[in-house]
Amino acid sequence: MRIKELIRDGVISCRPTDPITCAVTKMYTHNIGSVLVVDEDGKPLGIFTERDLVRVVAEGVSLDTPLMKVMSRKLITANTSESIISAAMKMIENNIRHLPVVEEGRAVGMVSIRDLVRALMAQELSYP
Repeated sequence: MRIKELIRDGVISCRPTDPITCAVTKMYTHNIGSVLVVDEDGKPLGIFTERDLVRVVAEGVSLDTPLMKVMSRKLITANTSESIISAAMKMIENNIRHLPVVEEGRAVGMVSIRDLVRALMAQELSYP
C-alpha cells in the first residue's frame, strides 16, 4: 500500500505570518493534531503540532505570536509513491506523529501515525 491511498483531499495549513491561534483553531475545527505551515505556493516551511502548543503554553508565549517563530522547522516528509511501511519507519525513527506528504515540492496531504496503524491493521486483517 502506498501513501497516496491514505491522504485525504486538501491540506490543513496556515501561513508563517499567521498567529498561533490560526493553527489551534484549525486543529480544533478539523479534529487533527497538527497544521502544516506553507508559503503562498503551498511549499511546506514547517509544522505546528500539539506538542508545539504544549511547549508554547508552558513557556508563556502569546498565542498572537506568528507561527514562523514557534513552528518546528525540521520537516520529515513522505512522497505519494512511498510505502506505508517506509513512512511508518520515518515516523518511528524521528519520534513524530504527523508526516507531511509532498509532491514536486508542494504539500498534498498529511498522514498521522493513526492513519498508518489503521492501514497496516486493515492490510494484516485482510490476509488469511
